[in-house]
Amino acid sequence: MSTSISGNIRLTYGNHQHNESYSAETAAPNFNNTGHDYSAGADRATYHANVGTALSAGSLDSAEGLLLISNNNTVGKLCVSLDAGTSWDIKIPAGLANLVSVGPDHPVHIKTDIADRTNQSVSSVTTTGGIVFAAAIPEAGTYVMTANASPDNTTSGPAFIMKTEVNSTTNGKVYELDGSTLKDLATGPVYTGATHVNLANVADYRFTLTEA
Repeated sequence: MSTSISGNIRLTYGNHQHNESYSAETAAPNFNNTGHDYSAGADRATYHANVGTALSAGSLDSAEGLLLISNNNTVGKLCVSLDAGTSWDIKIPAGLANLVSVGPDHPVHIKTDIADRTNQSVSSVTTTGGIVFAAAIPEAGTYVMTANASPDNTTSGPAFIMKTEVNSTTNGKVYELDGSTLKDLATGPVYTGATHVNLANVADYRFTLTEA
């Protein structure tokens, strides 16, 4: 039995609009393509220098399919490879999504391309989530920030989400791990000029991958 595929895509770019609707029926299962399964889920991409990590798609067979993937970050891009991490032509900005046809030869790989930073010195913090670093953060993005040295913090101190809105800035905003609740770092686990933190770039994403 075949499986129906349909969808609507609308792109608005300034005054330009492009709308497409599509509908198709897959071929009936056969010995080479035994089912019309799909995989759907959400995960967090981290930095990798080379091939990244394979999309956790379960045990889908090798039939070609469609990948719908969204970058759930509010800041920072998500990198997608369709050839097992050899090339990274798809870079999805924060808050956007991509629908692409996936071939049967190579698995989809995911990563971010902003390297981790260690021992980043903190200059000051506020009760409303503001943080100022002693040196600029080169690239805007979303980071898991972990204190590694300061008063009231251990060598693997509490972790929070830190976001920078522009490249080469010393200013960021700190949130609880939900990424939306601003964190007061000036009260309780005090961050001071003696605080050093590690920053790990991340991108949260959601996906659906079909077999056909």
